[in-house]
Amino acid sequence: MGLRCLLFSNDERAIRLLRLSFGDLSVEVDHCTDLDQGQTLLLQRKFDAVVSDCELGSGPALLQTVRKSKHNRRSIIFALAGAQIKMTDAFQMGADFVIYKPISTERVKRTLHAAHGLMMRERRLHFRHPTSVPVLLNPSLRPIRAQVCDLSPHGALIDAGMALKKDQVVEMHFTLPDTEFEIELSGRVTRCDPMGRAGVRFESLSEAAENRLMQWAVERSLEQPATPVQAAPATSSNAQPVAPDTVNQLDGIDFELEVSEPTVESDLQARQRATLRGQHHAAIKILAFENGVPVILQGKCRNISELGLAATVDEELGLGTAVLLQVELPGSPNPIVLHAFTRRQENALYAFEFVAVDAAVKDLVRQCVGELPVE
Repeated sequence: MGLRCLLFSNDERAIRLLRLSFGDLSVEVDHCTDLDQGQTLLLQRKFDAVVSDCELGSGPALLQTVRKSKHNRRSIIFALAGAQIKMTDAFQMGADFVIYKPISTERVKRTLHAAHGLMMRERRLHFRHPTSVPVLLNPSLRPIRAQVCDLSPHGALIDAGMALKKDQVVEMHFTLPDTEFEIELSGRVTRCDPMGRAGVRFESLSEAAENRLMQWAVERSLEQPATPVQAAPATSSNAQPVAPDTVNQLDGIDFELEVSEPTVESDLQARQRATLRGQHHAAIKILAFENGVPVILQGKCRNISELGLAATVDEELGLGTAVLLQVELPGSPNPIVLHAFTRRQENALYAFEFVAVDAAVKDLVRQCVGELPVE
């Protein structure tokens, strides 16, 4: 379960500080200065994080390679940038986080701690846990008794004892290892061999099954005997504990991110869904009331999560004001409307917290956040 990072830079000071900071988080660093070598490594290995120095002429090209890579397109990407590169430009290149030069130890540690929770989230989503449990394939058609060889929240390796076909849809029924929880789902064969071993990507399962699978995977992850990940010690007398107060800066404004390790399903959901913010620049309309009279304000969304969004507003709103937000989401044919109230303010930037969100809208927002660049 050890995390791995690819570092592409020839800046000796940056390399030294990043190696030390990643090392404090038990992240192994592979360093390269050649674009061809970096692209080859991305094709050969799975990296949880990629740091690319955008002051190198080939830095942006490496970022594009990451997003096109089969194994690393969901890796957390850090852009090393000079003052001439705007943060919005770095995001457009594919970066999730930006570290500006000259870099400082405290800034690097703060950014890496904010990103570490996301790196662990991706690892848990895709790590396959070895197991050996019977599974019934296509129970309603021609049942096939097979074996689950490894399992993750999103897929499994099975041994069917007979050749399956790529892209074949299979129904699966099995008991989650070390539990009595029965899981029924449908999946699609993504790879197979003539001996009957096949990789299956889950495509349709209930929310209860999805949550139970995720909880099971997290519990298994926490039981791994690998070197535990420790937060880096504070280096100044007035430094605050890392877990409850890590931040990711966007255009000079700090947004708090909870990145403490989850121990139960509710903590996992809180960290994965409540704090994961997707960069989303879209116009929004805000319906508020002034002395009982409805007033429509205009704003610009900056980021969105399952529990709220940040937006600039062209007129002042009081904290705790109840509003209706109308915002467009990628892939949604119509804008969605959300009840919310103003929770924080910094100049014209407001943080809105959603209230009374129905399940269908919550699922839509969750899907949207998963497809947006992470802030």
